[in-house]
Amino acid sequence: MRAKMLCLRCYTAAETARRTNAVWSHLCLGCHYHQYEIGPTQDQVRIWQAEVGELVGALATNTP
Repeated sequence: MRAKMLCLRCYTAAETARRTNAVWSHLCLGCHYHQYEIGPTQDQVRIWQAEVGELVGALATNTP
């Protein structure tokens, strides 16, 4: 997945690639926390979900 994230900046706007990388990082951390760590809040998950929805729309308009 890391290679795809690196290549994304060649296929879309730099800001979209940056936002995609940022939300992916947050989702990974949110899904892979340990029992002794505090997990993400519902509000954080909702924000990430909304961001993913916006990014899917932005990336869909970039398809050839």
